Amino acid sequence: MSPALDAKEAAPIWAPTVNTGVVLLTAPPAILPKDDTSQSIDAQAPGQSDAQGSHFVHTLTNGERLQIVRLGGLGADEGTAAVIPLGPEGFDRLEAVARLLSSLHGRSIPADTRLTKQQRQRARRMLQAVDGRLSGASYREIAAALFGARDLADEPWKTSSRRFATMDLVRGGLAMIAGGYRRLLSHRRRR
Repeated sequence: MSPALDAKEAAPIWAPTVNTGVVLLTAPPAILPKDDTSQSIDAQAPGQSDAQGSHFVHTLTNGERLQIVRLGGLGADEGTAAVIPLGPEGFDRLEAVARLLSSLHGRSIPADTRLTKQQRQRARRMLQAVDGRLSGASYREIAAALFGARDLADEPWKTSSRRFATMDLVRGGLAMIAGGYRRLLSHRRRR
């Protein structure tokens, strides 16, 4: 039996159709020179394998984790090339490849622009708010936990902007639970 991983240490493996930031690797065409960077990518711990190929998480030099799929039939000694589809998801994959290349070649790693810092913070607050609500906490208790009880004392609760913000966070968290979390994994937003 494998030892249990701490949830903070375990990196989720997303389907490449859901996470447009997954780097897809394949054998390079014969016209390209062979390079040995695939060895440094393969040095990472192996992940899951399925009909698509080998899925694993590569840790970049800045500590960020990047999911990679080595497509089926690709041997470690063949070299590698990235697959960038020409559809709208290609932009996300191109950014992910740029982050991988920067890490492999000792350059500054560009930020993952699929979510801004504010969007990540809001997503976290939404999950905290909905977790509190599903655990039986009132909106006021959730607001106190998220914004601090001191901020709540400054205005009447019924007309408080914090009350409406908390209710909106819970609503957003419920939408994420219902499948909306997948939108976080790509630049594509509501249309």
